[in-house]
Amino acid sequence: MFQTGQRVVCIDDQFDPWVFDLYKSLPKKNSVYTVRAMRPGKSNPQFGLTKDANLVVAGADYDILILLEELLNPDDPYSSIKQELGFRADRFAPLQEDVEEAEEYELVGFGQEMKSWDPTR
Repeated sequence: MFQTGQRVVCIDDQFDPWVFDLYKSLPKKNSVYTVRAMRPGKSNPQFGLTKDANLVVAGADYDILILLEELLNPDDPYSSIKQELGFRADRFAPLQEDVEEAEEYELVGFGQEMKSWDPTR
């Protein structure tokens, strides 16, 4: 899965309409984020109404949720414990950083003083 501090890219920014009422900040597809935390949580809630016409969560799936450094959201109003609203981990993929290019610079001595070759020595 992911680790705290890992860079990830959003691969799915399609949200149900109710999400826009609860969340303050949402990820955008192809944008890069940093994992702040991971935790178990609920996703894909099924809503119901009480006899007094109050909205309640009647059921949900259990998932791994992630919090992102770049996005802050309010606490989940349907949770019995105080916890920030998170995003399903499957909405993100690890960022594939180009390490080959960095290694190539290291091999050729990038950033070091250039020495000239003297054929008479």
